[in-house]
Amino acid sequence: MSKIYDLIWKKAENKGKAQWEKVGVFLEKEDGKRSVKLDLVPAGAWDGWLVVSERKAKEKVQ
Repeated sequence: MSKIYDLIWKKAENKGKAQWEKVGVFLEKEDGKRSVKLDLVPAGAWDGWLVVSERKAKEKVQ
């Protein structure tokens, strides 16, 4: 099974708290191949860096 990571960038900072926005995903397959899928490209004050963040399990809504 592939591992899926979110690609995020620090969009802004407000009162010392970072505001993050997801821009795509990073896939790591069992055979070692890796892929990147961008859904959008940050603009404006973007410094060119993206953060690879482990995807968290979604909570079930009851």
